[in-house]
Amino acid sequence: MVRVTIDQLTRIEGHYRIDTQVNEEGVITEARSSGLMPRGFERFLEKQDPRDAALLTQRICGVCPTSHSIAASNALDQLFGVEDSVPKDALVMRNIHQSLNMMTSHVTHIYVLWAPDLVNPAYRDLLGNYGAVGAAVWKEFLGRYSPISYRIDGVDIPPGEAYIRAIREKRRLHEAISLMGAKMPHSVMAHVGGVTYGATVADIGQLAAYYWKTMDFVEKYTLGGIPPETWLENTHLATSPQKAVSFVLNRLQELTDASLVSNDFSYTAGWGDVPLFAAFGSELLGEETLNLPVSLKFDRSGGYNDPGKIGFLSYGVYYKPELGDGYDPTSPADSRVIPSGFMNGNFEPERFDYTKIFESNTHTFYVDSDADREPFNGSTEPESDPAKIDFETAPEARYSWIKAPNYGGIPCEVGPLSRMLIMGEPLITGLVQLFREKGYPAPNNYLRMLARVQEVLVIGAQFLKWIYEDLDPNGRFAVPTDLSMAKDSRGMGLWEAPRGALGHWITTGPDSKVTLYQAVVASTWNLAPQNSEGIPGPAEQALLGTKISAAENALGVDYTNPLGILHTVRSYDPCLACAIHAMDRTGKHKEWKRVV
Repeated sequence: MVRVTIDQLTRIEGHYRIDTQVNEEGVITEARSSGLMPRGFERFLEKQDPRDAALLTQRICGVCPTSHSIAASNALDQLFGVEDSVPKDALVMRNIHQSLNMMTSHVTHIYVLWAPDLVNPAYRDLLGNYGAVGAAVWKEFLGRYSPISYRIDGVDIPPGEAYIRAIREKRRLHEAISLMGAKMPHSVMAHVGGVTYGATVADIGQLAAYYWKTMDFVEKYTLGGIPPETWLENTHLATSPQKAVSFVLNRLQELTDASLVSNDFSYTAGWGDVPLFAAFGSELLGEETLNLPVSLKFDRSGGYNDPGKIGFLSYGVYYKPELGDGYDPTSPADSRVIPSGFMNGNFEPERFDYTKIFESNTHTFYVDSDADREPFNGSTEPESDPAKIDFETAPEARYSWIKAPNYGGIPCEVGPLSRMLIMGEPLITGLVQLFREKGYPAPNNYLRMLARVQEVLVIGAQFLKWIYEDLDPNGRFAVPTDLSMAKDSRGMGLWEAPRGALGHWITTGPDSKVTLYQAVVASTWNLAPQNSEGIPGPAEQALLGTKISAAENALGVDYTNPLGILHTVRSYDPCLACAIHAMDRTGKHKEWKRVV
């Protein structure tokens, strides 16, 4: 048995450690997920004016601040008792704001944080065994996805074309957000009772221009020449999951038939980033279906061994404009464009019930007498004895600053894959069915990445509807509120960040000041340690049984290049800034308890 520890994992947001035990066959048998910084953001808000939460909680994360501002605003709407009267146009503005941030985050993760793993030297060595086809595919990987300041064997590699273009699209989308929110990150638009700014007719035209330029990138580079509306018509709007999968397979077969003759896998030949990944990322689709000579086998890793110990969760996101003013803060499935819901490990759906959300501190460095707490009774009391903060301890001990959320006692994967499954998205649902029928793990790392791409396109179509059909520039964008309305109250904000389910909970006292604030965020769900019942968190479970080296150890076991760990954990798009937060050590704020 070999211990393989990655400390710290790079190309994610924040400070994170993965500790594994790997057997002589190169299979991971134990895994521990550890957040490396104490969480204290909730304490920052205690005794503060609750209205500040929509601004301050954005500082939790610079990648998805919009999600936090809207989750906080949702909680404040209920706290102030105005959730049923927030104007429809304010809700549409929140949708627009959130959709731009979600598309930005997904583009960043796909191209800048995850894709550079495709130019790991192990894949050069693997593909080099497959003649002209392998050489052509490696050339495409290197020319598209190489990051800035990258070297192989002492040779400088220029940044990849897709990598650089994606950064430009990220900037473009940030400009679109700033058009409404004054800046990005940390916009100033979402607020209790609505928004601070309503888009003008000129703004709508500019938003559309930003969107279409980004879709030009998606069409030419991401999809390989297929217009996004054509892709959606044949996948997301397909009449069955089987037809959605058939459309993709037929397209891949056309490309493969031509390129196995020419050995041309370029953008010019129609091999956009999605077709290239879809064909060569999957053993089932690439080797078994398309008869390609090689694949990276991402569909073999990142699954869950015990369906009884995992679930898939969505709080629901994007208000439905056709429902008019106001919304239900409990997020019934029929009230959101992407619905709320829960699926167990056998993909059986259930109605979402927010009262089943709990957090455990049993295996964290927080002090808590209760095994599990619901968020309105949450606790963030850090261990004050440095001697008891030890990341090297046994698995049954405390080993992380990340809490362990659960839904009715079950850890849950959250994020694009869960959202697409719960909404019944045909392409992703069809692929899950196909993988299960053929004996492959589902979900897997391959599906998580395809779900993220598909969600960008689904959201994009909704974005056009919101700006062209649902938004009235002459409408109302806020209802008046007064601090006294928050006296002895509480509110819950259920929303979705790019990485998954995001909830904010707040209570106030007789002076209307904050008495409790708790944020249960996406990366807390995905990267959780064991819960109070000893069930590992989703990322820990997904690592168990995963082979540590490239393409299922195709080149042998290499403990020094643990691509199996990197691919699996990064498939969740970790954001440790959301899951854990620094605490005050200056002594200037005596009311904030701190690690000493």
